Amino acid sequence: MDLATIIGLVVAWGAVLFSMFHASEGAMGAYFKPPEIFLVFGGSIGAALLSMPLHNITGAVSYCKKWMFAAHHDVAHLIKEMVQYAETARRDGVLALESVAREAPDPFLRRGLQLTIDGTDPDLIERILRIEIEAMAERHKHGKHLFHTLAKFGPGFGLMATLIAQVAMFLHLDGDAAQIGKALAIALTGTLYGCLLQNLIAGPIAEKLSLRSQEEIFAKEIIMQGVLSIQAGNNPRVVEMQLMSFLSVGQQAAMPKAA
Repeated sequence: MDLATIIGLVVAWGAVLFSMFHASEGAMGAYFKPPEIFLVFGGSIGAALLSMPLHNITGAVSYCKKWMFAAHHDVAHLIKEMVQYAETARRDGVLALESVAREAPDPFLRRGLQLTIDGTDPDLIERILRIEIEAMAERHKHGKHLFHTLAKFGPGFGLMATLIAQVAMFLHLDGDAAQIGKALAIALTGTLYGCLLQNLIAGPIAEKLSLRSQEEIFAKEIIMQGVLSIQAGNNPRVVEMQLMSFLSVGQQAAMPKAA
């Protein structure tokens, strides 16, 4: 799990729970209403099932793992690796990359290097790798769409839970004022659960999955351009300058320091 996720969970949930504890003077049970929880979370999941294929829902666990444990893409290190491969290919020939093509941890990089070793036409290499990038981006959309859908429907079902509880409360307006107050408190928890689902669960997951997808696509674009440059037999210095174009001025300035 990356540090930002841990800090975010602690800070966001800590702020909410502290506020609940302070407002209720320690009576945290006032915020735990199983019927409203079931309506908001169950209703949102049901609405998601109505709006997308089943495999999007069943993949929720893998999406959550990617949200929590996805590997960080060190772009600077990746560029240095591609330059090293270019140096090897320039010095010993493209066939010298065969061992790298077998041992590289990234399947995308292995595939690109193997296509280069096999002497595949550059246009075909780019087409194959581009298809893989686009297919990966399409798969990532399923996870993002699931949690965006939950975040979209959550507040609506929260309002629905509030309205249902208020209708029940209006049926007993002739009762004790204290009982009416308790019923109103129960009604408002529905809106609270909808806000929590949108702002502390589904919404942040969807946003981070989107960012992770962009980072992975960015890394694979660097690999593809590096592979094509190696295939073209470019000088390692040219390969480095080409790949450094992916970085900001500040990142480029930090590269020698990192080396």
